[in-house]
Amino acid sequence: MSSHPVLLVVLASLLVGCYNYLPLAQSHLTPSTYVAVTLTESGSEELAPYVGPSVVIVRGRIVGPTDRGLALSVASVETRRGNSLEWQGEMVVVPAEFVRAIEERRAARGKTVLLAGVSLVGFFTAYAAFGPGTDGSSLAGGSGGSVPR
Repeated sequence: MSSHPVLLVVLASLLVGCYNYLPLAQSHLTPSTYVAVTLTESGSEELAPYVGPSVVIVRGRIVGPTDRGLALSVASVETRRGNSLEWQGEMVVVPAEFVRAIEERRAARGKTVLLAGVSLVGFFTAYAAFGPGTDGSSLAGGSGGSVPR
């Protein structure tokens, strides 16, 4: 058995990965850090024209501080009802007085290792059940017999 499919499963698991959001201090706001900004009640109301009605969480990458607040390249927003709406990186400035909490997204090593392990078990189980498959040397749909003359 070739190690290429196993390597592919491991790499795919690492790319998909699992993440946790951990509290981030205002002093550690580094550009390009992926964050989730939880808005205050008044922040949700005041920013509604920019991010949409009933938005409570804004997720995206930090662009940097401005004189008006924290500039974010928005990836998604979450409403009070739990609906997540995808964005395309539009920039939104969130004033500091509208921020309830800022959390940084970090890779969860334990969850990612568990995902990779379960994926490998699934791969080896499928391999044991179905075998290596074909090598592509025979014609698809062919009977493998001789050609009539």
